[in-house]
Amino acid sequence: MKFVKKSEKGNELFFELQGEDSTFSGLLMAELLEDSDVEEANYTIPHPLVGQPQFYIKTKKGKPRDALKRTLKKMHKDLNSLL
Repeated sequence: MKFVKKSEKGNELFFELQGEDSTFSGLLMAELLEDSDVEEANYTIPHPLVGQPQFYIKTKKGKPRDALKRTLKKMHKDLNSLL
């Protein structure tokens, strides 16, 4: 998985997750929406066979990159607890 920032301005972040599909992307989006600082989180895959997930995050407060980091840390903790 590779994070590629497309643009970041104020409380909005656009990025691409290379090497992923809807499985991880759907989970990430759902977890982002659980964050009280996140106003909107969505992703699209331009083409189902060759497209990479394109994410959009908009925060109510704080930086969207910080919300993404918090969410990924929470997901890591939750998944480790299953082991």
